[in-house]
Amino acid sequence: MYLRYVGAIILFISLLLLGCSSSRSGLDTSPEGFRCYYDGRIQQIGNPLIVADFIQFGGSEQPRLDVYLEVPHTRLHFATDGGDKLATEYQISISINDRQNNIVDRKELSRKVSTTREDISRYGASDRTMASFNLDPGEYRFVITLLDRAINKRVQIREVVEVHQIQPDPVVMSDLLLIRSIKTENGRRIINPMLSNRVLALTEPFHVFAEVYSNGGQEEVTLRYGLVQKFYNNDFLIDNPFSYRVQRPYHRTGIRVEEQDTVVLGDTTLTLKAGTTQLFIPFDHNIDFGTYELFIREIGPGSNSSEPQIDARTEFMLHAIDFPYMTDVDQQIEALHYIASSRDLNHITSGETREERRRRLNEYWQDVGAWKMGDYYERIHIANELFTTNVEGWKTPMGMVFIILGEPHLVDCRIGIERIETWTYYLQSGGMEFIFIRERTADPDGREAHYWISSIRGGYSAWLSAINMWR
Repeated sequence: MYLRYVGAIILFISLLLLGCSSSRSGLDTSPEGFRCYYDGRIQQIGNPLIVADFIQFGGSEQPRLDVYLEVPHTRLHFATDGGDKLATEYQISISINDRQNNIVDRKELSRKVSTTREDISRYGASDRTMASFNLDPGEYRFVITLLDRAINKRVQIREVVEVHQIQPDPVVMSDLLLIRSIKTENGRRIINPMLSNRVLALTEPFHVFAEVYSNGGQEEVTLRYGLVQKFYNNDFLIDNPFSYRVQRPYHRTGIRVEEQDTVVLGDTTLTLKAGTTQLFIPFDHNIDFGTYELFIREIGPGSNSSEPQIDARTEFMLHAIDFPYMTDVDQQIEALHYIASSRDLNHITSGETREERRRRLNEYWQDVGAWKMGDYYERIHIANELFTTNVEGWKTPMGMVFIILGEPHLVDCRIGIERIETWTYYLQSGGMEFIFIRERTADPDGREAHYWISSIRGGYSAWLSAINMWR
């Protein structure tokens, strides 16, 4: 009897420590909290997709939280509507709970979309909507569920949002909202918002919108605004000899900023009035793909430069219009650094025009095997779908391993002090294991999880053999 109790205790502890261990022959069905990050992301492929931004503004009595929602057309399922167009219908439910798990509010939104086949296949085409909530200051748990009625499939995102009191003393600014375009209809200003994690190629100037709240009389304030591009170093590129390109034995910083470049900087004057003043700032500069931080802060006489009354910022990633696919020739060349030799890369990148670089890139793939080109960039597409966080998925440690070796044969998760995920490969040239550790500051629901390589088990010959398969 005693041994049975001991055995039961050992089994229970093992289940707590072992989140999931699944072969690639089938997906793991363990509870959400213990699911492997890889398996959780795999299950989202082909399902509907919904993304959300939470923007806080002031209110007469309570702060107002606007939830901006976007559903890409490419992830919905359409059917003919009896005419020349295709149609679909979906439903969104937004549930809000407080820290004690009490229901605070709930909204249901039903949406119908009718469009052309060409528009559905156009990357970036999506349906957008917004819901507003007046909430007391505090922490709230949002559960947003999308139901695609055509296939009766649900997808869910969870977010913890801190609502803070917007109290002008004497001035305070709301959160920042990105706007793709502004037009006027019947004397009303119509804005087309952008969600920070779905900013596709910008073909016209974009704007940032905010509200400034003041409890004083009319006055002028000088605001400095800027756009800072962030360059990330993931410390993971495997090089010869078998090691990280940047060697740090054990660190917890995950994806870190290596350098920053201010690409836009300007000043503007805002005339404040008692109550609410709206602010629109245009950004008409051409900017490259990448991750940016946008900031607005007060400067000038009367302001404390170390702690300005107005200081707001937001971060967004600018993608190519075809993201998560990769058709831009310079991005395609950049992605070769996992497999191509330095000599080949130098030859391709030295082309003076895009046409010349594309010609040299095609010659490279003709030499190594034209059939490999489609496979390679398809893996980049999948890596972007699975692992994109604040950097594109193909640039992450998991993305690199997936592109080179493909789907892992075994995925194992252990949840303790650290959240550890192990990918095992059984290769002809030998077995390999990649140990990924999740950054501690990642959000609890895993949508923005940052994993970095802690260690690698297996010889360099196995990795080199996998690289040579692409050459």
